Amino acid sequence: MNHTVKYIFKKNILILLSVCNIIVFNLNAQNYIDYSITDLDKVVAEQQKYTDLRENRITELKQKLGKTKLENERYKIESQLFEEYLPFTVDSALYYAKAKLISAKKLERNDFLNDSRMNITHVLILASMYKEASDSLKNINRSFIPDYLLSYYFCLQNTLYEAMSNYTIIEEQKKAYKAKAIIYKDSILWKNPNDVYIHADKLSESGDYNKALKVLENFFSHLDPKSHDIAISAYAISDIYRQQGNSDEEKKYLIISAISDIKWGVKEYISLRKLATILYEEGDLDRAYNYMNRSLEDATFCNARLRTIEVTQTLPIIEQAYQAKASKESRHTFMALIGVSILSAFLIFMIIYVRIQMKRLSQTRSELDKANKRLQHLNTELNTVNEQLQLSNNQLNETNYILSATNKSLSEANHIKETYIVRFMTECSVYIDKMDNYRRMLNKQAIAGKLENLFNTLKSTTFINDELESFYNTFDETFLHLFPSFVEKFNQLLPKEDRIIPKKENSLTTELRIFALIRLGITDTERIAFFLRCSRSTVYSYRSRLRLKSMNPDAFEDQIMGITSF
Repeated sequence: MNHTVKYIFKKNILILLSVCNIIVFNLNAQNYIDYSITDLDKVVAEQQKYTDLRENRITELKQKLGKTKLENERYKIESQLFEEYLPFTVDSALYYAKAKLISAKKLERNDFLNDSRMNITHVLILASMYKEASDSLKNINRSFIPDYLLSYYFCLQNTLYEAMSNYTIIEEQKKAYKAKAIIYKDSILWKNPNDVYIHADKLSESGDYNKALKVLENFFSHLDPKSHDIAISAYAISDIYRQQGNSDEEKKYLIISAISDIKWGVKEYISLRKLATILYEEGDLDRAYNYMNRSLEDATFCNARLRTIEVTQTLPIIEQAYQAKASKESRHTFMALIGVSILSAFLIFMIIYVRIQMKRLSQTRSELDKANKRLQHLNTELNTVNEQLQLSNNQLNETNYILSATNKSLSEANHIKETYIVRFMTECSVYIDKMDNYRRMLNKQAIAGKLENLFNTLKSTTFINDELESFYNTFDETFLHLFPSFVEKFNQLLPKEDRIIPKKENSLTTELRIFALIRLGITDTERIAFFLRCSRSTVYSYRSRLRLKSMNPDAFEDQIMGITSF
């Protein structure tokens, strides 16, 4: 990876520092694949919270530094403060790198002196002070660098020459710097043959992108959740996808890298700026403008000149497009406001017009009411045409009844009443005829002197049972005509093993008749028992047993009332 700085500190702590990305990540790497742009929006909005966490860590270290008197311990804490400040505030990182140098001189440790000088060089690179950084590295005698700091030294040389080759405008210098960067890259591999970043970088330079991705993604998927390499790997993978022209995958890994930057309070980064550029090219100007502004504020806070220059090169273009979009949206909003105003004026006009029409309608109704009263007065005086007027009134009432029946809240009740009235008026008429025939038959037996037959007939319950069966059949047919799906919907309220299936089509069982009466509004147990000619305890037992078997006992009868006739 071109912008990766890697060195091993003496306490066996792995620290990977990069000009483009320095991340400390504390979550499982496998979960990052699920991050989306909305997750990044949330993290950007909450960035101050993560900045506060880093500042709290810095404050704790400063308090420890103020209390310690041992020079060796001071050097250790100053090193920790340098690491905290390096991706956060360049000026403060330089201060503690110099503080480390003072402590190293007091301790008379050559390895500490070299480490501190390389820290200062590192800050100078981040600040784009390449001449000063080059001079600083020249002042470090490589032969006195301990083995554990060689990788750091080679990484600094590689990073410096990579940066100088990218920003020089002289082609000959660019080639010379690039050649030196390659030499130090080989030195890194000589010192650390398993460096996946340099290995992947060389593969991508040779055009073998798939193999480079395989190396990085395999490394990424097996990282320790607390390893700093997680974030750097995400950026490295995105860079390979960029070279392949796969913007979707590039965006996905830039989102991972950007989220980790912000979550760990890093201010010196590149991922969010690169993502903003891609979003601008895709037309997502709002996010591009927001992310680029965030990048500028963080680069300014960190005093990372290189990052500030990179942002300011792109921000004016995005800002211009964003302002043009905002201006266009303002014009659209203004036009919409005019449209809404016109519609509001039209609505006010319509309200006034409707009110005038309602007044006229009210006057018309008042006049109609007066006419009806006069007509009623005439009806009382014209007794001779009373029947015709009564017929007219009945027809008018029927017409009003038909019109009022269209009211949705009364349609079902009116339908039920009309059906039962017709059915049971017919049943009553038939029953009167049957009673008259029954009376005539008894009368004939009495006249003929067949007293034994007469007594037997009077004692028999066959007639009553037949009439009850006929009455229940009529009730069942009428109810199922009004509620054709009652049995099906009733059974849906019960478990499969407790569902009730009538033996005959268009008929109900006693249990179903009880709940059919409840659906019709007859909820009193005594009235139900009277209707079905059984005891109150029987009705209560059926109601309780089925309610307890239902899937929702507390709302069972309310659900029965909710069964519609349509």
